[in-house]
Amino acid sequence: MHFRLLIPLVVSSCYNLPEWRGDVVVHPLTREAIGKCGTGALTTEGTKRISRTPYLQSTTTNSTVVVWGSTDGYAEVVLRDPEGKVVTTAPAQIAGDASRKAARLAAQKPADGQLRADDIYLVKAELRGLEPTHLYCYQLRFGDVALTEPAPLTTATAPKPETPIRFVAVGDTGTGGAAEKAIKKRMTEVQFDLMLFLGDIAYKSGTAAQLERNFFKIYGDILRYVPAYPAIGNHERRTRKGHPYFESFVLPGAERYYSFDWGDVHFVAIDTTHYNSEQLNWLREDLRANKLPWVIVFGHHPPYTNSFRGPQLGVRRAFAKIFTTYKVDLVVTGHEHQYERFRVADVNYVVSGGGGGRLNYFWGNRNALKQAMMHHFLAFEVSAKSLAMTAIDINGNKIETLHLTKGEDERVKVKVDGKPETQQNPIPEETKTKPDETIHDKPDDDDDKPKQPEQPVPVTPETKDSDKPSPVTQR
Repeated sequence: MHFRLLIPLVVSSCYNLPEWRGDVVVHPLTREAIGKCGTGALTTEGTKRISRTPYLQSTTTNSTVVVWGSTDGYAEVVLRDPEGKVVTTAPAQIAGDASRKAARLAAQKPADGQLRADDIYLVKAELRGLEPTHLYCYQLRFGDVALTEPAPLTTATAPKPETPIRFVAVGDTGTGGAAEKAIKKRMTEVQFDLMLFLGDIAYKSGTAAQLERNFFKIYGDILRYVPAYPAIGNHERRTRKGHPYFESFVLPGAERYYSFDWGDVHFVAIDTTHYNSEQLNWLREDLRANKLPWVIVFGHHPPYTNSFRGPQLGVRRAFAKIFTTYKVDLVVTGHEHQYERFRVADVNYVVSGGGGGRLNYFWGNRNALKQAMMHHFLAFEVSAKSLAMTAIDINGNKIETLHLTKGEDERVKVKVDGKPETQQNPIPEETKTKPDETIHDKPDDDDDKPKQPEQPVPVTPETKDSDKPSPVTQR
């Protein structure tokens, strides 16, 4: 692997490392599915009628959603098997703001030829009645005219798959800069069937233009093949309470928090910008109903960190007790621009905000089990009894590998870089759950705020409260 790193001589903030500059040379793995279907590239007619290239959303074992920007609102998705037989077709439906339908259609042919990102007319096609873990080829068409070449999509894996599922997670990507582009390239060196984004995908304010430039333009050539599952960050909240963000994605449930299953993993996206009682009640019920062996929660703000902004105590008080009670295996968050790992009350917490934003220094006591000031992403491989997570840095090197195994008694054994690890962080368990009805979407311009690093304290026994599940529902 080859890379180059240019570091400016002046650091603009005492809490930030210099911006990463350069590029990486990678050897991306080819997808066998592309050879069976096609690349999904736009045709000549497609370049006239498509204003945002197609991307997959909300994939399940028997359905998926194709979303794209359309200049006229008309098209359909034709789904075939790799042998060419038509499986189903689905017409375009409006996916964006219905109240702006007429205004957006009228704005599709601007006088200067430059369509504003806020005027992109989003449509979707819902494909249902599919088979689990199945490769299909989808194509956008306008009558008999092809708008794209065929592209592959694979439905979600059913529980107890024969082979492990693979996915990646990345946080705080949304600069549109060199580091984000390099990490995106680096991710193409591993196999994955879905992507988790840990918030702050569109700096500085989550506008439509920033989402288009810093997210869709960068990841579009991946998202046409695999679905993205984002968690909202505080920067996305800063424009009309996240309206451009919510309009851009077709996510399960309430969208700002939701869950979905893939293989033997139950994934839960939480909204750490608005941890109100409604979300916390939903989270309890969702975790209580889960039957799959692994639970991974992902969101934006970290309950535990030694970065300069310090731990998000409100997030911790809202969520940590629930995570402990329902034996969540792994909580992955971003917000702080580096890598950290903690274990509190047998719950593994990973801070992974190294997807492109300027890296932060650590602050105060270094009581994390692992820390690294590197741009990076996380690669996962999960089966019924094993969960392996590898943190891979911008140079392609492993920061560390976390390996969890679960026996018949559901006790989890932990190995780090192949060696058993039983260490817990000396931080007390949360004994209560405290919601917050406030929306937290303020800027991060708190460099001058006095910092009070958290002091390690002895672990205290957990007390009983209303979050205790019944013996029937506890995993």
